[in-house]
Amino acid sequence: MNTRNQTQIGRLLGWLPVPPAVVVFVITGLLVLPLVLMALTDDSAAIHQGLWRLAMAPALIGFILGVHAWLQARWRRAIDALRPLSRQPGVIDQPYLEFGLGAWAAVLLGAALAVWISLTLPVAGARFVYVLATNLVLFALMGLVIHDGLCRSGHLKRVVAAGLALDLFDRTPLMPMARFGQGVSLTFVGGISLSLLFQSAASLYTVQSLVIYSILIVASLTLFFSSIWSIHVALLAAQQRELAAVREQWGRARAALRRQQEQSGPGLGAEEAARLYHPLVVFGTFERQVLEASTWPFNPKIVKEVTASLVAPVLIYGIKVAMGLSGPG
Repeated sequence: MNTRNQTQIGRLLGWLPVPPAVVVFVITGLLVLPLVLMALTDDSAAIHQGLWRLAMAPALIGFILGVHAWLQARWRRAIDALRPLSRQPGVIDQPYLEFGLGAWAAVLLGAALAVWISLTLPVAGARFVYVLATNLVLFALMGLVIHDGLCRSGHLKRVVAAGLALDLFDRTPLMPMARFGQGVSLTFVGGISLSLLFQSAASLYTVQSLVIYSILIVASLTLFFSSIWSIHVALLAAQQRELAAVREQWGRARAALRRQQEQSGPGLGAEEAARLYHPLVVFGTFERQVLEASTWPFNPKIVKEVTASLVAPVLIYGIKVAMGLSGPG
């Protein structure tokens, strides 16, 4: 993969001469440390409960940074799987993740959302500074993740537009792309589930929670489908080409049969009729198989896995609301 095509988060993690896992651990530890110090200086249960909720931002920051390498590995496998299928392989390595206007817009939108949410929280003084700082980092990262996902989708669209040699009946080469789409979905589901653990039942009814979870759900669905939509369109085109070819052959066979029937009339023999009908049956059967072939780059197992993963946030949300849980402490 072109070294220029590194995500912004990947570049940030790669600046330090230590493994990314160490960077994630250190950053998360530094963000949690102020909360630990606050808890040690005050034994109030209410204070601890408030600190637990403030720990959501550091937890999500650590989650985003930690899962990033895994998700990028899936993307590399997916894009590399398309390389032997591409009619113009050079398009695959064209730069598409430069830190340009779109990335800046994503960061600024995330920062604006972080400021708005921080100002609406019932915190002041040092806690407000902490909340504002962690929210700025969190929503800037979220903005970059969404921006990078959209850039990947645009790049994939260009790769598909350049031409792919797709076999409608063999989706094995496309499975890495399906796995990447599944990884995107699982990442957002995991982030939603993790954040719910830090929410109280009352906080789930606030405008802030509604805005945040709406953004996460919309982003999850958008990135999942956009990551495979171009492949779906390409498979649809392949299906239409197959249908056009088989229907042309079926039409010729049918025309030959009708000509022979008109020439022979009632005297058409059984063997001759069978010989003329056979292509119609073959081409008709093949047409049905083409119509039944899936035009999505995933199999039913992946669909079931993605659907099953949605149970986790729904279950956590239901428990929080039904039982009034507000997390540890």
